[in-house]
Amino acid sequence: MSAAEALVRAPVVAPVLDTAAAARATLVNEARAALLESSTAVTIAQLAAATNRSDHAGRRWATRKRDAGRLVLVQLHDGTLLVPTIQLDEAFDLNEQVADRTERLVEWGMGPWAIWDWWHTPNAWLLDGQSPADAVRAGDFDALDRAIDGLIQ
Repeated sequence: MSAAEALVRAPVVAPVLDTAAAARATLVNEARAALLESSTAVTIAQLAAATNRSDHAGRRWATRKRDAGRLVLVQLHDGTLLVPTIQLDEAFDLNEQVADRTERLVEWGMGPWAIWDWWHTPNAWLLDGQSPADAVRAGDFDALDRAIDGLIQ
């Protein structure tokens, strides 16, 4: 029997819908949509404008920090890069204390979307259901370290 004949005689198998995978994808998409609507990120162009840089210089700065593991950039399907603002100080420069913690999350293997979500999700390791972003705003970096330790252990 030839290969072509074997293909013709092969039984047709109905596709199996993996409902758990579909549910996970829905949750991921809902979380990403909430982040995009949260106004907790800026584009590279907005970052460049806020720091009096050209778009090219802003992109170079951000990618250098990203490549060093100190900054996460979230890429949208159209190629737009977003910078979650929790990583920036009031002057839109890198917040070094946050960068230290971001570096740990990157080294642990978390991706940009997951890290952005982690910063803004209530965390059981923090008091009163605070998010890690709340701990940053309060200047409680010891609590933030405990939350990261709890995550990666």
